[in-house]
Amino acid sequence: MTAAGTTFEQHCSPEQLAPRGCSVAVGPPFNILARIRSIMHLMTVGEVAEVLGKSEKTIYRMAAKHQIPNILIGGSRHFDPSTLILWLIKKEPQLAVAARQFGLVF
Repeated sequence: MTAAGTTFEQHCSPEQLAPRGCSVAVGPPFNILARIRSIMHLMTVGEVAEVLGKSEKTIYRMAAKHQIPNILIGGSRHFDPSTLILWLIKKEPQLAVAARQFGLVF
């Protein structure tokens, strides 16, 4: 920790940390497609909002306008993860390219 109360990890790259004897935990890269693929149930509005980084209100609005694929079951909106993946790939093809580069197959 530095005098300003921040850690080296907040200001240094992994290469800069190595000479100081510090280590950085490096996990797999974040990929929204991989995250959605790991979900094995119909998603709620709250789950979709969290994954996409939007508010629930925005997701409800998008669903009502058919801007995002959804299923209406008993008056509640639900989202099929596989359909969301296809929608995202169609909307942003580079997501699939990036996923393949990191060994995530779609």
